[in-house]
Amino acid sequence: MNSLQRISQVIVLLLSFSFISTNTLAQSTKTLEEIIITSQKKEESLLDSAIDVSVFSGEDLQKYAVSDMSGVALVTPGLTFQNTGVWAQIYLRGVGTRVSQAGLDTGVAVYVDDRYVGRQSGVMFDMADVSRIEVLKGPQGVLFGRNSTGGAIRVISNPVSDEVEGNFTVGLGDYDYKHMSGTLNVPVTDSFALRASVQTRERDGFKENIIPGGYDYDDLDSTLARIRAKWDVSDTTSLEFSHLFASIKDLANMGAVSADSGNARGIVLGGITTTKRDEIASSSTGPDLNPEGPKHYMFSTGLRLDTSINDINVVAYVNDSRNDERRWGDYDGNSFNDIEVAMTENKSEETGAGLEISSDNGGPLSWIVGLNYFDQEVNYDFDLRIGAIGGGNVPASTGWGTYNLDTYGIFASFDYEMSDKWTLTVGGRYTNEEKDVHWRASSYPEYAQNERLTLAAALLPNKAAEEWSSFDPKVTLTYNLENNGIIYATYATGFKSGGYNAPTRQGGEVLEPEEIMMIELGYKADLTDTLRITSSFFMYDYEDLQVTRAAVGTGTVTTENATDSEVMGADFDLTWLVSDSFTLRFGGEILDAEYEDFETGSRVANTILTGDPDAVGYGLRFFNAKGHSLLRAADSSFFLAANYESGPISVNLNYSWTDEYYFDFVLDPASDSLRQKSHGILNARTTYSGASGWSMSLWGKNLTDEVYLNDSVIAGTNQRINYAHPRTWGVDLSYEF
Repeated sequence: MNSLQRISQVIVLLLSFSFISTNTLAQSTKTLEEIIITSQKKEESLLDSAIDVSVFSGEDLQKYAVSDMSGVALVTPGLTFQNTGVWAQIYLRGVGTRVSQAGLDTGVAVYVDDRYVGRQSGVMFDMADVSRIEVLKGPQGVLFGRNSTGGAIRVISNPVSDEVEGNFTVGLGDYDYKHMSGTLNVPVTDSFALRASVQTRERDGFKENIIPGGYDYDDLDSTLARIRAKWDVSDTTSLEFSHLFASIKDLANMGAVSADSGNARGIVLGGITTTKRDEIASSSTGPDLNPEGPKHYMFSTGLRLDTSINDINVVAYVNDSRNDERRWGDYDGNSFNDIEVAMTENKSEETGAGLEISSDNGGPLSWIVGLNYFDQEVNYDFDLRIGAIGGGNVPASTGWGTYNLDTYGIFASFDYEMSDKWTLTVGGRYTNEEKDVHWRASSYPEYAQNERLTLAAALLPNKAAEEWSSFDPKVTLTYNLENNGIIYATYATGFKSGGYNAPTRQGGEVLEPEEIMMIELGYKADLTDTLRITSSFFMYDYEDLQVTRAAVGTGTVTTENATDSEVMGADFDLTWLVSDSFTLRFGGEILDAEYEDFETGSRVANTILTGDPDAVGYGLRFFNAKGHSLLRAADSSFFLAANYESGPISVNLNYSWTDEYYFDFVLDPASDSLRQKSHGILNARTTYSGASGWSMSLWGKNLTDEVYLNDSVIAGTNQRINYAHPRTWGVDLSYEF
């Protein structure tokens, strides 16, 4: 069955869903509810917000079976998310970062309750007690600051309330899946309230290790707990405290490494490989390769003050976070200890603070000004065992590094209603970033330096420091329609500072800043009381786009600057209240994204070095990737959801489809082995709501058991392929009060 046939069948299925009852297609007596967002640092209707944003309420997330960031990607056209077990790879319209080790930053900013998540590992944890998620597409530098050249994702929790309320859910599923979550909100006094949330998930692995005595490697063990306290000091002032703890061990996409082609060196030396989706062939028997080791941990504490003085609103906040991630794993995809990850450790400490002052006078001029500060320290270590030299027992090191970041930003934005129809928005941000990195051979105490094989990348200690600054403006002109909607046009620039390929590369060139110029045209309106559309047309011009991919022949994953890249496309989100019982939501994106010039983007091993003018760098031959699609940028993608509610029964079917895209490239054109084929994912959830707050739900994910990849990379002597999750199902029992 080809992709078009599959899409057609799913669409027919979803549309025919409207005939569940004779009343389904009856004229709706309801109207679409207004959606309030805060994507522009103020509460406003989605239809009044001149910004390209996809919004999903907490109820939507539950219906769509979204429990983490990978689920958000499935319901957001243009967004991809891969969890490799150590790094979260987030790409929006082809802009993002594959790895985020010391010296490198992501291209899509993530905020949890307005706390900036500085490391990719910080977005791998579960989400609980969520009010809504806002996916802001395109550069968001003016209001949200650093590393938002591709966009920003905002996770917004349910607020602390002055009422007793809560919920509790337990769930079971296949692969011995277990789930428990709960929330309790308690007003202690008339002015003080507490809200606590907890969630745990466990699951056995999807893959069996065919090597006797080997670990299966891909089980899930996740915990999240959060407590929030709010004190209403007065009618105009409130103080809120929050603390979050999260841990996760999700090795489904990290240790479970599969190769669709054998590792020649490993097999020759006695290794076993497999191409099956539900198998791995990993010895993983060494003491340093024990997957039962430490999980990823995160601690976060925040304090926020909201007050109002006359017609001025003031927000001040400070937060502190700690991240600790460690992993072991099979790096070659076969049973021979060819190349194994003995330890990867990534520890970070982050402190953020900010002050925002905004008007609240209801006049034609409204404004917001502010400043924020962010400090980060990352300690990173990457250590290997080399099998060809010592059967997997020879310690090796690509390096240890310490990365420090100090950044601050000053921003302002002004909205002026020139008439009843026209509104002009003018804003800008000044950003300053200082980065320094120090890297050398590994310093793990259990191994003395002189007992460790030190790879050439980290022979000697090295230091580097740089400072970057930028001013980025934004101008928007909005025309207010009579039918409760807007047409808008925006010009903006964005900035992502430079960085370092540390510690795996020593002495390499410092990355240049990534800069973007954007033009966006948008249209939003309630076409009728039951039909809503949001849409945009956008053009991006990137300069020195930072691109991460594997340097074939070296085993090194590196980031380099592509000189210029262009992105053009259009997207839409359509909601139709077909009847009182039946709702359809359809979103899609068409994208044309390619490198305009990238001389070292595509590469292949060079077998003859002597006298070859192309034999540079790593002994590879380079090809210009000009005209090649941006990595992880699908030409088209869409999301379709059908929701039926009648009495105590609710049923939701949703289908996400993504066109083919490339994880990496090694040749010009890109190698087919690094291509993610077009694929569609069908999810479903049906719920029976009983009396007194009880409900029972049956859910299924990837119901068609679509085979697709989570990641693919060719590096060194091997090809590593990680398959995405197969079909899963479960039952939830919930109580809400």
